[in-house]
Amino acid sequence: LGDVLDAANVKKMTEDWGVGRAGQRKLYRAIAAAFEMEGNSTARRQKFLLSALGTYAEASEVDADALAAAKDAAVGAIKDPVTLFAEQRGMLLLPAVAALGNNPATKSLFALLQIFQEGKLEDFESFLKSNEATLAENGLSKDDCTRNMRLLSLCSLAAEHEEIPYSAIASTLHVEDSEVENWVIAAVSSGLLSAKMDQLQKVVMVESCVVRKFGIEQWKALQSRLHSWKKNVKSVLDGLEKSQALTQGKP
Repeated sequence: LGDVLDAANVKKMTEDWGVGRAGQRKLYRAIAAAFEMEGNSTARRQKFLLSALGTYAEASEVDADALAAAKDAAVGAIKDPVTLFAEQRGMLLLPAVAALGNNPATKSLFALLQIFQEGKLEDFESFLKSNEATLAENGLSKDDCTRNMRLLSLCSLAAEHEEIPYSAIASTLHVEDSEVENWVIAAVSSGLLSAKMDQLQKVVMVESCVVRKFGIEQWKALQSRLHSWKKNVKSVLDGLEKSQALTQGKP
């Protein structure tokens, strides 16, 4: 039954059966409610909440039920931004979630979600100065949020640089230099980052990392890296051609 109630399987079945968006929405909500009662399927419940929210194609369709589901999904994404990173990454674009920002009762929660989707630790700390009550109101732990924001901030830093000095990581995460390696290990263990550490040079060499936001600046960074790789490859090929020419020219 667990495999059958996988979000992807359920979506495919509803599409195969020709179930309309209203019917899908009702089904997704019912499954999410069942997982909530089960108590130990937080991630699976979150998947179906996101699926339900995805059935609201326009802002005009968003009703009180949609706002309630969006609020639950926002809290879930803030509590655990790692497990369902890929599924939650684009949730700000969902009309029902975006509507939270227009509702006075959920405006601060939406702002917090934006930080967890795109911001860094300094943004979170700035948010807390005037909105710390938002955490308690939504059952969020300040310590847990801070830990997750440090992991996410490290990912953002890794997306911007191929090599990162320990000092830069410590500054971004607001920790001591001696704590940097533990945070890198935590990010790697969580699957958000792949990197190696040069303990002598005190540099982290990034192999790959998740991308939290992909906009104009990210396209520019990608373009710059591609140009750099192209230049390096050309240099290697030129070197090989010269080496072959010298070898062939020998008597």
